[in-house]
Amino acid sequence: MNNQEPGITITLREIYDSVQTVSDALERMEGKFASLEEKSLSAIRAERKSQEALQVAQDAYKLAEDAHTQLLKERSDKEEQRSWFKRTLIAAMIPYLVSAGLLAISYLSNQ
Repeated sequence: MNNQEPGITITLREIYDSVQTVSDALERMEGKFASLEEKSLSAIRAERKSQEALQVAQDAYKLAEDAHTQLLKERSDKEEQRSWFKRTLIAAMIPYLVSAGLLAISYLSNQ
């Protein structure tokens, strides 16, 4: 009769090597998790900065729109002032031309 039991025998050295392998793998995983955590925090900071930049860009766009509206209003006001000036100048010239014409007619008729 055989005194050995069926199965395999694992030595303490094999158990120690397996535990060391698992320990090394856990250390590598811990390093990768730390790196992943650092990258996640960096991505969160980048997201915050991009949100701030977006807000600044939206504010700048609003200011630009307001400035454009103001520019268009001033341009319209300036055109209106030019038109008013031209009408006033023409209105002032009509009596002058009429009186100059009447004086010319009067002068020529007296000769």
